[in-house]
Amino acid sequence: MLFSVRLISRQPHDVTAEAWQGIVADQLRATKSQYDQGKIRAIYRETGVGVLAIYEAGDAREMDQLIAALPMARYFAEIEVHPLWDMAPTLQGV
Repeated sequence: MLFSVRLISRQPHDVTAEAWQGIVADQLRATKSQYDQGKIRAIYRETGVGVLAIYEAGDAREMDQLIAALPMARYFAEIEVHPLWDMAPTLQGV
């Protein structure tokens, strides 16, 4: 099952720049791991906004677990997750 996932994080005021950079580095490693496992099919940086990713997960529960496992999960100001439907097969039949 494919999901469109938009993640927007904000650095809390009580987290130092050095600590935040450590969290960002951990997030990059975790994201790379999910990518290497095939859970992230595509990922795009939306400059000044956040990240848009196409995830593949077995179901909504697994998708929730993938997001919760990210080091920045508690710093996400916004999370949008939408299931996707591949319309290509339908369009090919038209």
